[in-house]
Amino acid sequence: MADNIRHIPGRFGQVRQVWHPRITSMGRRILACFPAAVLGVLCLVMLWMRRPAPAISAIIVVVVLVCIALCWVWLRPNTVAVTSSHVLGSRGIGFRNAVREKVRGAVVVESLERPGQGSKRGGKAPKRGLARPFLWLVDDDGRNLFRLDGTVWDLRSMQELATYLGVPTTQFQRVEPKALGNRWPKLVTPLMRYPWIKSVFTGAVLIGIVAAVHWLAWNA
Repeated sequence: MADNIRHIPGRFGQVRQVWHPRITSMGRRILACFPAAVLGVLCLVMLWMRRPAPAISAIIVVVVLVCIALCWVWLRPNTVAVTSSHVLGSRGIGFRNAVREKVRGAVVVESLERPGQGSKRGGKAPKRGLARPFLWLVDDDGRNLFRLDGTVWDLRSMQELATYLGVPTTQFQRVEPKALGNRWPKLVTPLMRYPWIKSVFTGAVLIGIVAAVHWLAWNA
């Protein structure tokens, strides 16, 4: 797993600066892996209560291992490093990278709101619990070269990275995906514009897996 500067291949040059997620982001990371953690616990409870046939138990164990892997994706150590020629971000295998010469700007969003979250309704202040910061490093055409997600990374680290690279930075305090997409259309993905798609899909998958595991455990 690539999570340490010792794992950075020599072809990327000498490491000049390194960042790691601060402890303040741990709450968002735990929240992100909560659905997988709940599913894994439910599967373990079913194994303990029902003790199904070996074949069914093996399937449930596989589901538990997948849940553990999904939690590890969010909770694993993360590293962003700047070398003489590249910007690198750790991932499960290897490093995602952007050539520094191609980076022409940075877009920092202090709080990317869900659609409709940023506007006041009925005189009430907008909710802030679901918002998080983002950073994009972009090329001349406004295409994304490197991105940091506020689920893992904090705003201060993003700003420090943009400042260290010394590129022009566009910063938004609070913005919704639609407004950001009007300014930077190549940065906003469909899942950012329509987050309900991910919520519905995740919910359907969780319900389907729980129903399947329940049926296998109780009818084996």
